[in-house]
Amino acid sequence: MTISKARANTQHSDLRKQIQTSLHKAETQKNKLKKTDRRYSVTNLILGAVATFIAGESAIANEPLMGNWRFTTTVASLCTLSATVVAGVHKQVAPTDLIIESSECAAKLKALRIETIPAAYELEEVSTAYQNLLSEFSRVDC
Repeated sequence: MTISKARANTQHSDLRKQIQTSLHKAETQKNKLKKTDRRYSVTNLILGAVATFIAGESAIANEPLMGNWRFTTTVASLCTLSATVVAGVHKQVAPTDLIIESSECAAKLKALRIETIPAAYELEEVSTAYQNLLSEFSRVDC
């Protein structure tokens, strides 16, 4: 094998490894964001439901559900306040657009990975596509 052919094989192999590493990072970020998104959504739903139950049940029974009216309304208000705070933090910690971007980035990296399966792919073309992808999805950890 000539030196230039060996160098080309190494470059092809290195690019494949970089794409695979980037794909792993993008999928890890996507999965973490989706998991965080689910946690915040469920927490928000539960807090809102608890507040509604406390207030609704007290109104139906025409008596405070928890001791006295002041305590019952305070608990319901705290649950509502907590649900609002969780909803606000949720949008900061796991923004929907970042989840979508990380999913799209992972899909495009998978396509590049498939393109590099044959040993004789166009190194410069795939390398350029990979660099463009990295700059296009700069918010995604890949």
